[in-house]
Amino acid sequence: MDYHYFYDMKCHSGICMTVLLITLSGLFFVRQCIAQGIPEGGVIARFSIPDTVCVDQPVPIVNESQGASAYYWRFCTGNAVTNPHGIDLGNPLNTLSAPWGITLVQDGISFFAFVTNSGDGTITRIYWASGLRNQPVAVNLGNFGILTHDVFGIQVENDNGNWYAFVTNGTSLARLDFGTSLLNPVPVPSTVVPDMEKARGLVIEQEGNDWVGFTTNWPGNTITRIHWTGSLAAFPDITNLGNIGELTNPMQPALIRDDTGWYLFIANTTSLSQLYFGNTLLNMSPAGTNLGDLGTMTDDRGLCLFTVCHNPYGLIVNHNLVDRLLLQLHFIGGLGGAKAITPLGIVANMYLPSALSEAVITSDTIYAIALNENSLTTLFFPPCSDTPIPPSTEFEPDSIVFSVPGTYTISLTVDPGMATEQTICKEIEVDTPKPFSFGNDTTICEGSDLLLTPGAGYKNYHWNTGETSSSIYVTLPGTYSVVVTSSYGCLLSDSIHVDVVPNLTETVNPSICWGEKYYAGGMLRSTSGTYFDTLVVQYGCLKIRTTNLVVKPEIIMTLGNDTCLQPGKTIALNAYVPGASDYTWQDNTHNQIYTVTSPGEYRVKVMVDQCGKEDAIKIENCPETISISFPNAFTPNGDEINDLFGPAGTNITNFHMIIYNRWGQILFETSNPGQGWDGKSNGVYCEPGIYVYVAVYDYTGNPPEQVKTTGSFTLAR
Repeated sequence: MDYHYFYDMKCHSGICMTVLLITLSGLFFVRQCIAQGIPEGGVIARFSIPDTVCVDQPVPIVNESQGASAYYWRFCTGNAVTNPHGIDLGNPLNTLSAPWGITLVQDGISFFAFVTNSGDGTITRIYWASGLRNQPVAVNLGNFGILTHDVFGIQVENDNGNWYAFVTNGTSLARLDFGTSLLNPVPVPSTVVPDMEKARGLVIEQEGNDWVGFTTNWPGNTITRIHWTGSLAAFPDITNLGNIGELTNPMQPALIRDDTGWYLFIANTTSLSQLYFGNTLLNMSPAGTNLGDLGTMTDDRGLCLFTVCHNPYGLIVNHNLVDRLLLQLHFIGGLGGAKAITPLGIVANMYLPSALSEAVITSDTIYAIALNENSLTTLFFPPCSDTPIPPSTEFEPDSIVFSVPGTYTISLTVDPGMATEQTICKEIEVDTPKPFSFGNDTTICEGSDLLLTPGAGYKNYHWNTGETSSSIYVTLPGTYSVVVTSSYGCLLSDSIHVDVVPNLTETVNPSICWGEKYYAGGMLRSTSGTYFDTLVVQYGCLKIRTTNLVVKPEIIMTLGNDTCLQPGKTIALNAYVPGASDYTWQDNTHNQIYTVTSPGEYRVKVMVDQCGKEDAIKIENCPETISISFPNAFTPNGDEINDLFGPAGTNITNFHMIIYNRWGQILFETSNPGQGWDGKSNGVYCEPGIYVYVAVYDYTGNPPEQVKTTGSFTLAR
């Protein structure tokens, strides 16, 4: 959208506006004027340009001025959102003594700054014959017989050609009448307000035919309003408005106005207060708000606000020793909107700054003077140096091109030097849209999607898929691209190639031996079953593994309990297991039955379906006092060899033997030591396996004893 701007620096027919710069201990003003109706001579200055453009994009300018005879175009005035430059002025001619307040005014091509010295209760005048970048001339004007060490705030105003300086002097307000020249060495002093609180800051502004001023009162935390009717030469009325805006140690106040009315800002050392008066400064009930420290204010003594092309800007200074002495104050959405601060650091040896002067704008440069502990620093925002576009005197210059992003102020002065001179301006934003990137080519997994988006904030989106949304989801392989159009009409594009990894599945069928474990289904398993695992593989894709686990049956085999060997006897160890493929004894023999002829430890490992079962038995010599033994295995197969299970021994009486199966059932019982068990129960052959016997008998040896013997043996076929 294009806008038309009317602006008359001479205020031929309009409303003057004063804008305010905030420092931690002072403030300064820039008066600017918005023309109303048709200015004198019937001349109207007006042009239109786009609000925002792209880098390297031609910017058309349409001159809509009327009645003018000459034109002067400038394409880059001072930019108040950049870091300012600085000149260290030191202590000019050693005329400063604990300075506190400062004011800056322009008279023709000359500039004057006046500083209050609380060290000796005097005023210093600093004079630039032309140009604020030159070295000034300084003179200490003394105390005029009325000033004290309590001098703080100072303002200089011109009322109908007469110059006045007003100084807060503790409990009074002093006036210095310079007459028609600020170079007057002997201004006439007087006290115009005799009864005040301990005033610090001072601001004065003209409203219609009257003048209105405000002082901040410390430590009372109040504001006093001063009202001159008709002329600054008169004695004013004063009103204490009390504490509005949660004032705490208020220092320098400052006034500013926009289309909605008057605002008064006050530096509170660690916060900023805002008072809104509406259409008149004589409003008895302004709305006050304390804006807090805005995240950065630590010891703010003053502030300075000004406008460029109708936009408000501000500076604040911190007085204490921090690395953020100079702060930039931003107005978001106008004077009544939100506020934010950007630290600018230290400029040109600033040290314990206590005030800022008003701002002046000359030769496309914005100036303000910072008052330090005992020195001055000239701050200035010069015209931007990153555009080669020269000034133009054409009625309508050719389209211009900016090659560097930034905020540029384009101004038009019509009839320069004439009574009908007018100046209008407009800020234009030149930007390169924020680039975007989809990143490197990538791979996704089948069944998943990839979000592609260049981000929000673009006007149009055109995908090679035909879509026009700000983002798309990708599920198929291919190359995807988008062309976006920024709000400035700039085009940006990017593309990405996407591969898709298909779903991966596998099935495994492991088998393990009884007692072993296998990882499946997220844990170690020891039972047969089907288990599922989700595994992360290449590119973060998933593999589904199905495990059909088989656990082989337990191998049941035992060599029996440890036993003893009778002298001259043998023991047959039977390791039989159905389906066994191998038997390996401790001496690496491989028979099912191992014959023991001497005491020792005997071990066997049986293999069934590639699984092994081990067992061991310890055999010792039987005590000599016992002459009876039981075999640990027999083979009732009718070959008349080891066909019966029974005791072998002598010298026993009162014999009784019972044979049990593994479940405790009685299979055979006898009281005859010569009667062995044939491996049958109720006439039916018992299954091969382990069986248990219990034998009780009297031993007739020396000494005689009753013996109970239990044990196990193996029935083998």
